[in-house]
Amino acid sequence: MAEPALTVLLAGRVAKLGAPLLRQHFGARLALVELQDEAAAGAQAADFAAAEVLIATRFDATLPAMPRLQLIQLPGAGLDDIDFAAVPVGCRVCNAFEHAIGISEYVMAAILHWTVSLPARHARFKGGDWSGDVWQPGGLRGELAGKTLGCIGYGTIGQAVAARARAFGMRIMAVTRTPRPFAPEPDWLGGYGLTEALLEAADFVVVACPLSAETRGLLGPLYLGAMRPSAYLINVARGPVVDEDVLFEALQAGRIAGAALDVWYRYPSAADPSPRPGHRPFHELDNVLMTPHCSGATEGLIERRFALIADNLERLLAGRPLREQVHPAAE
Repeated sequence: MAEPALTVLLAGRVAKLGAPLLRQHFGARLALVELQDEAAAGAQAADFAAAEVLIATRFDATLPAMPRLQLIQLPGAGLDDIDFAAVPVGCRVCNAFEHAIGISEYVMAAILHWTVSLPARHARFKGGDWSGDVWQPGGLRGELAGKTLGCIGYGTIGQAVAARARAFGMRIMAVTRTPRPFAPEPDWLGGYGLTEALLEAADFVVVACPLSAETRGLLGPLYLGAMRPSAYLINVARGPVVDEDVLFEALQAGRIAGAALDVWYRYPSAADPSPRPGHRPFHELDNVLMTPHCSGATEGLIERRFALIADNLERLLAGRPLREQVHPAAE
């Protein structure tokens, strides 16, 4: 039997989800190793040392030496847990998207929740309350047609949300770090410096930008203060893009109408496997929809992502350019 062409180390729960798909695609062509968290330090170090490809969501200088490493392949989009200064010379880093379908559907579900209020109307009517009848006081509800969606970040997620929102007749505004051709083209486009103008006009604000030094705390006192009292915030990016204290206080005081939060300020750890997701008690607020970072976790996500990852491994074996290369910058 021929020796495997490539040794691939899967580190972490998300990476290991793709093991069956990669085994099915490559068979014996890959030596596929799943890092065992409970393994002895020496065994772990040997797995790292043998790896030519690391599939993981984290990389930093604390990991054991990886002298053969050619590729760090993220099984996700976020780069905030990658220490690029620690990446070995000659090693490439690629990420994987494919979550825009699920996240954009989540965003529209939140927007429709606030606009149609279907669960609340259902519960009231089952209890004998006819106040949702158009002929009764308070029977009229809002509609999305003509409302303005503001996207903070207009990459794959922002554009997927905008495509769905435009089908409802919404106006699209966006700010982005890198203006370029978009599909769909927004009705209004600016750089991050024009975020305040977007917030002053938007009925629904979707945070969909990467977390970076530029965006950390971007929505703080100035920008959140520019939002309309009738506007809603939806964060599907990273929690720290939005200042936690300012957001909580704005929601608590009713300075904005509500928020849907899928990304957070505290996450489970070995020491605390079930923490409250924020330092402030968002769970006590009636105008907040809270979910555990699951907006992109749909039935098609893992298959799409690992199909892309399999293609990148094929490209690596064939010496062809890689997809979604973020380091070093692809020429």
